[in-house]
Formats: sequence, C-alpha cells, structure tokens
Amino acid sequence: MTRKPLALFAALTAITAVSAAHAQSTSEKEGMYAGVFGGVGAVTATGLQQRGAVILPPGQPLPLLPIDAQGSTSNSTSVALGGAQLGYEWAGLRLGTDWAMRPAAELEGIYIGKHSPTGEMPVTPRFLGMQYVTVPTTVGAIMGNAIFTFETPYSNAIFPYLGIGAGVAHVSIKGADSANPGEPGINHFNSDPDASDTAFAMQFKAGLKGEITKRLTLFAEYRRLSIHSTSYKFGATDYPGLHLPTHTWKVDMGRQNYNLFVAGLQYKF
Repeated sequence: MTRKPLALFAALTAITAVSAAHAQSTSEKEGMYAGVFGGVGAVTATGLQQRGAVILPPGQPLPLLPIDAQGSTSNSTSVALGGAQLGYEWAGLRLGTDWAMRPAAELEGIYIGKHSPTGEMPVTPRFLGMQYVTVPTTVGAIMGNAIFTFETPYSNAIFPYLGIGAGVAHVSIKGADSANPGEPGINHFNSDPDASDTAFAMQFKAGLKGEITKRLTLFAEYRRLSIHSTSYKFGATDYPGLHLPTHTWKVDMGRQNYNLFVAGLQYKF
C-alpha cells in the first residue's frame, strides 16, 4: 500500500524537475536583444530613364526639342552597409521531439554607403547619340522583420534562421551627372545635381547564429533587399553661351535589388 504513493510521489517529483529544467532553459532563450552588423554586396542592374526638353532659339519650327533617354545601369555595382537592430525573441515552439522554432520580432535600421551606378541610355531623337547618367546613391532604410530561429538535434550552439521584413527606404542621390560624348564637359544636371525619393522596401534573409556566451551571439547571413522604383527631379542645364537652356530633368529608376552578405553580433538582455 505504501509503495504506490511513494512511486507516484517520485514520478511527480521527476516530472516537476524536468518541467522546471525545461522552463528554465526556455526562459533563458526568451527576451529582448540588440545587435549591430556590417557587410558587403552588390546592387543589380535596373532600368533608368531621363526625360526633359531643350528650349530652342526663337524662329525655330518648334519651341522645344523633347528628350527621352532610356536604358539600364551597369550589371553590378559593389556596396558596403552597416546597421543596428532591436528585437524580442519568444520561447521555442516544439516541432517534434528534437526540433523547435523560436519566433522574434525585430526593428532594424540599415545604411548602404555611396555607390555610383551608371546608365547607358540611347537618346530619342536618335541623332543625339547616347546619354551616360551616373547616380551616386546612398540608402537609409527602416525595416520591421519577422525572424524564425530553429533549434535542431545537430547542435546546441549553432542555429539556422530565416527572416522576412518590410519597411521604407530613403534613396538619396548627390552629384548626379548626365553626360553625352557629343557635348564634352557638359553635365546636363549642373544647376542642381542632387535629389531624393522614398519608397517601399522588402527583404528576405537566411543565416546561422552561433552562441559565444549565454548572452552574446555571432550571426552571418545572406539577405536580398528590394526597393520599389523611385523618381527624381534634377536641375536644368545651365551653360549660357555654351549649351542651349533646358527644362528641369526627370529621372526614373527601376526597382533596386541588393544582394548582401552580412555579419554581426547580438546581445540578449
């Protein structure tokens, strides 16, 4: 009679101990974290279009000569980036006996340093030849991310993860140049070569986290950042006595896709 209560008490004690140990390990994984990161990559080619009009002298059949140059930027332009993140990771959700997934919500700021894609753009009317437009670009983005980190039976210190995010990017161009070999020394944006625009952005990332200590984690990842098409307004061509005056110029840039390789550190509070 006494053995059954003792056995039951022992079983309950064991279950409670296992539950407490699991709760402790789970609580250690859950919490707020902050991170910093940097990396390199490239932006792929995208469409570029310059539109405007040359103001013709009096007595010409038409008052304006419309200009439309369309083409694309160079195939790949190298970039460097840095940023910071603040997030909260929840306890793991069991995906079977040996697998679990830890979801996290993350706010991230990204800065992509100056890079200068150049568009090679045939001009309409065709007798004006080719326009070469260089756009020295920097990007700042604020992204909200959902991150999914996976616990596997293969390691207690290295964890694969996936992430997806959306946000807004501010694209700034400073010192743009619109050159034509037929008009050496002329920058057709010379009266105002600076412009900017804001657009919707999305990203996907995949990588590995390695726990250095209980609070400090090293991560390395690939991410693809995509920024929706943008539009810019540059100043008129202003070279009195050297070039006919023009209206202001409008430049449209297609979707910008960045392939990025990033590494950083996270600290869990």
